[in-house]
Amino acid sequence: MSFAGRFAYRILKITTIIFPFMKTKITDVEKELEKSKGINEKNKFVFPIDKKSLYKEIKVRGYPCLIIRSKKTKNKEDRAILFIYGGITRQWKAELGMARGYGDRTGMDVWYPIYPPITEVNITTTLKVIYETYCKMVEKYGAEHIAIVGDSMGGLFAAGVINQINRSESPVDMPKLFIANSPAGVPDTNEDWVEMEKYARKDPLFDVSAFRGIGKIASYGQKTPKDTYCPIHMDFHNAPETYMYFAEEVCAGNARAYRIAYERAGVGDRLRIHIQPEMMHGYSSMPVFPESKRSFYEAIKLLNEV
Repeated sequence: MSFAGRFAYRILKITTIIFPFMKTKITDVEKELEKSKGINEKNKFVFPIDKKSLYKEIKVRGYPCLIIRSKKTKNKEDRAILFIYGGITRQWKAELGMARGYGDRTGMDVWYPIYPPITEVNITTTLKVIYETYCKMVEKYGAEHIAIVGDSMGGLFAAGVINQINRSESPVDMPKLFIANSPAGVPDTNEDWVEMEKYARKDPLFDVSAFRGIGKIASYGQKTPKDTYCPIHMDFHNAPETYMYFAEEVCAGNARAYRIAYERAGVGDRLRIHIQPEMMHGYSSMPVFPESKRSFYEAIKLLNEV
């Protein structure tokens, strides 16, 4: 464990102990949805005007999707990444730099859907937009030339793409690779809630109530299949090689459910889970500390092999 990583983690831990209101919680769904309206409105999509990458916009079910091509690295025209950002609100601005970073380090086109968040639509609609984005990518590149990378809630939605391929009446082929940074999920067994509670004691950023709330928001206002937000109910038959990176955090409480679902589908050997002690949510998304650099560049190496 590096000094820098441990120091940052402990500062965060102490800060949220002193100021517990800074830890993400969801105790009132109606209030959370109302607060999210303002965030979603503030983060409406605007075509990027920076010159850091080449951008193209397409529409999927009426929602924008950016296709990002690096200006720094020789382009691999026949390879692409579906990058799905995290959050329960529209947070595309916050992770645009991350999407560019994957393109700059691999030369692959990065498809970046600005999907409708689950605080604005039912999660089934969110997943339809992302799944149809993937289908358009398959038409252009072929599934064997595509990797899916998901961050936090984006990791859950990425897993949802795998599940949807198996559930679809007209399925497309599986991607070559699936990488998830702190993938989210809502437990649906007592054992998995116990796992989440265990990791919550070490998480400086999230409370278990946040994920109880996400389960309520995901199914808000209508009946929603549990396999859209509970990993243990997902169908991972024929899933690709999968790498999941967790810190010791609330989201790591989902590791058991993902593992059970992969094993049930007969692809347990394709799932590799790493849980990094004394780190924070999403640590593997950006190469900041030695621990995050190790996981991040492992993912970059895997992407460059697609």
